[in-house]
Amino acid sequence: WQDFSPGLLDSLLQEKKTVFLEFTADWCLTCKVLEASVLSNQSVLDALQQSGVVAVKADWTTRNDAITSLLQQFGRSGVPLFVIIPQGDMERAIVLPEIVTVDMLLSALREAQV
Repeated sequence: WQDFSPGLLDSLLQEKKTVFLEFTADWCLTCKVLEASVLSNQSVLDALQQSGVVAVKADWTTRNDAITSLLQQFGRSGVPLFVIIPQGDMERAIVLPEIVTVDMLLSALREAQV
């Protein structure tokens, strides 16, 4: 996982990389549950690695303004949020629901590769 910064995201998008954005915060119980049950699942880890997706963690623990702006861009006001940006194309961003299962995430990752 790479730590979010506006410069990192811009660079990845310009390079046409597929990006998996995890918006999270230390105080978010739902975020911690999703990290333990979905993001640490071996099938998810394998899919991220095999598909060449760049995983980026946007830590909103301290209410970073850049992260707040990006959350709003995806129509959200808080965490948790998972977004997949296929081949750097923000127009095709896949915004997942607040509660995500392993199967939902794997399906979205497959969709992003099309």
